[in-house]
Amino acid sequence: MSEGGQFSRLFSPLQVGGRTLRNRIALPATLTNYGSGNRITSRWINFLAERAKGGAGMVITEILAVDPAALAQGAIITAFDPVNEDAFKATAAEVEGQGACLIGQLWHPGRQQLWSPIWSPKGISDQPDAYSWTVPHVMSTDELRQVADRYVEVAGRLKRCGFGGVELHGAHGYLITQILSPWSNRRNDQYGGSLDNRVRFVREVAQAIRQTCGSDFVIGLKMPGDEGVDGGIDPDEAARITTILARHGVLDYFAYSQGNFTLSLETHVPDMYFRHGHFLDIHKKLRPAASGTPVMAIGRIATPIEAETAIADGAGDLVGLTRALIADADWPAKARDGRAGEIRPSSYDNFCWGEIHAGKPLAEINNPQLGQKGESGWRTPVARKKRRIVVVGAGPAGLQAAALAAQAGHDVTLFSRSNQVGGKLNWEISLPGRSECRALITWLEKQARKAGVKIKTGQTADVQAILAINPESVIVATGSHQRRPDNFTGQGISARDWNAQSGTERLNGAAVLFDMDHTAATYGVADGLAQRYDGLFLLTPRTQIARNVNYCSAIGVYRRLYEAKVEIVLAAEPVNLSGNVLTWRNVFTGRLGKIGDVALFVWSTPRLADDALAVALERAGIETRRIGDCMAPRNLFCAIHEGEAAAVALCENGTPER
Repeated sequence: MSEGGQFSRLFSPLQVGGRTLRNRIALPATLTNYGSGNRITSRWINFLAERAKGGAGMVITEILAVDPAALAQGAIITAFDPVNEDAFKATAAEVEGQGACLIGQLWHPGRQQLWSPIWSPKGISDQPDAYSWTVPHVMSTDELRQVADRYVEVAGRLKRCGFGGVELHGAHGYLITQILSPWSNRRNDQYGGSLDNRVRFVREVAQAIRQTCGSDFVIGLKMPGDEGVDGGIDPDEAARITTILARHGVLDYFAYSQGNFTLSLETHVPDMYFRHGHFLDIHKKLRPAASGTPVMAIGRIATPIEAETAIADGAGDLVGLTRALIADADWPAKARDGRAGEIRPSSYDNFCWGEIHAGKPLAEINNPQLGQKGESGWRTPVARKKRRIVVVGAGPAGLQAAALAAQAGHDVTLFSRSNQVGGKLNWEISLPGRSECRALITWLEKQARKAGVKIKTGQTADVQAILAINPESVIVATGSHQRRPDNFTGQGISARDWNAQSGTERLNGAAVLFDMDHTAATYGVADGLAQRYDGLFLLTPRTQIARNVNYCSAIGVYRRLYEAKVEIVLAAEPVNLSGNVLTWRNVFTGRLGKIGDVALFVWSTPRLADDALAVALERAGIETRRIGDCMAPRNLFCAIHEGEAAAVALCENGTPER
């Protein structure tokens, strides 16, 4: 049997230009915000090197600025001057030394200049940026050629530093997209108008890079398969662009992504509301247009089976895995070695994208080691002294703590009040569109059982039950509950007490959902209520909704609510529910409003920690540590990361097992 077992296509070599890749797995460009002062940091290098170590065949850097006007913020890496050359060489040595082909993504944002109050955004037409509505300076033909020269200079620098190639970033609405797209390109010079003119910039840049860097240097293009706007690059136009560029033979691969900075940005990082491999039909249509030039399929591909199938079905020659490789750097090695069941799943809720969009360093819910040296192959430190540990609460925080404590060698007992593990995440799984969360619970439970955790389901752990085990330490992960809205009178229920699985029949009357939570789960409740009731009113005291949902996924929240004809009432708080009439108040003016025919009132509010057991244990003098919502009600990211921190703290400076 060939390397990779049942995934023989995925782990077969592929010729891309002058390079032979060891497999078909690529890390697409992934903004990390690990840079500092426009300089490469050790964590920036580690992120790439650990994915090469984990077995990826191609590793593509995040965006590299080719021009001073492309310096969006301090985390963006300067590539147009020599300041990062030593770090580029170190990166190449690490990544190429692990057997992967290192590709640098060359980037210019064009008209999207959101970050400096004085820099002039440089566009190719006078249309405003679709996201910010800023109007750019329109580059002359000479100015555009000067930018083209910058791309070539940067490619030459990366070649000298040991990179295997470059990728021209022509997706997501940045400069090259703006040139390629008839929706944004309104020029009347040789770079505008006809299709031949619109592809000229890419063709000339790629030809010049080839002349500068040689035949063995890989040159790729990332471009839209579908911009998602009328008059833009749709799959037919993408095929025409691909055909022309493939005919010129200047590119070694094509990678296709979706969307631009209009509302179609939702498709750029398809979340759990999209099908797995949602856009592979587009890739399958475009691949023949490439005339044998390798094509990279991207978008919501999670498992080795899905990746293998994408290749077998002709959707791509390469498979780009972004969120899957963020969650688990060892995804390729585990798939290759027959350990696909051990791959740590991504949540596909775009939490990581939300972090970088907010200017924070890239972070992943289910991978606390992200970007750290030794992330690939990481193991829990081995405890010097093995202890009896009790973990109370089998939600994500408790499961993570129990599994890692047992992996460290401790004797661990885990109490779950419910008959199943997962805690309140099981409630979220039951909501429309949120079932992807089940993969996380399944994986955490599997890790706990494999490590030997004794799981006691359907048992409420009080102090007496815990003392009967004679633990040396107790980790309390008992979660939280939603509080009743302040100063509200009348009947209602917490969102977490609403059962989305209680039936499918249509119910008379309207539901009202009061939203002080602004998380994706609350809008899962909204989706469910809209499906069950004649009408849904969504009230929030803020002036917008979805404040705690990343921007891409928030687009989907708004889309689903408006499609369901949900009435969104902003700056509103509930006063009372009398009979079937709910009275609400504007938080700014005090003006009262009424909603009639109300059959159900649901609130999703700031939570209260369920910490009574922790308090009792501490009073009894038992070594106790609170984690997750029991410590302070927050999110899934905090729960899992605190669970790991609690387990590692019990290792008492143990030596990491490798």
